[in-house]
Amino acid sequence: MILFRFIFAILISPFRWITNIFKHKDNVLEWHFNYGPSFVKVQTKYKEQFLADDLLIASYILFLARYFYICDDRQINIIKDSLLNSVKESEKPKEITVKFYKSIFHTLSQAEQNAVAALFRPFSFLPTPPLTYSENEEPKHSFAKYSFLIFKIGNQLVANFHMSYGPDIILLPLTCGILYEYITNTIRNKDKKEKLDQSIIDLLEAYKFIDCRSFEGLRELPVKIINKNNLNY
Repeated sequence: MILFRFIFAILISPFRWITNIFKHKDNVLEWHFNYGPSFVKVQTKYKEQFLADDLLIASYILFLARYFYICDDRQINIIKDSLLNSVKESEKPKEITVKFYKSIFHTLSQAEQNAVAALFRPFSFLPTPPLTYSENEEPKHSFAKYSFLIFKIGNQLVANFHMSYGPDIILLPLTCGILYEYITNTIRNKDKKEKLDQSIIDLLEAYKFIDCRSFEGLRELPVKIINKNNLNY
């Protein structure tokens, strides 16, 4: 048994060391999402004493870039155009998530629509997924848990996204709207909303010329947008 443990330690230790390289205990910001029947619990953790508005905005740009990199192909142009128009027309943030859901639902196959309805029907006469958020209340039933982690490599922000389980085809696009509403309500300097909206516009306009599925669209473009809009995170 001792010999077996010794051999196991030799074989596994290098993999543990490599894994620890990618674990960041000093994340500058963390978003943890718990998706219930009627709302998403949003928990924010941050390293500094005060949560900076520019860090919130920069993190949202990184989240959008990650979303467009991994989302269902049917959602790319719908969410891109819908969010771009909503921001340009200064629509109420709370209404954007509802708009996303209506747009996305009609792109699903009949089987997918039935699955979504069946999933949420036990909790509502109108079987719709969570379209708003709460910072304090915990869902009594959880459909999914995601974590979005922001850390620094040198002077550059980098993001990791963890999804444990859940109906991602619906919850991911809704998170883009819910998180926009959350940030709009959370930033302390309301004048910064213009910087938030301009950063979103710059990112989405750039995706007309840069493939959102590319490394450039995922990693390089968001950093350029963050720097262009002087987000001093």
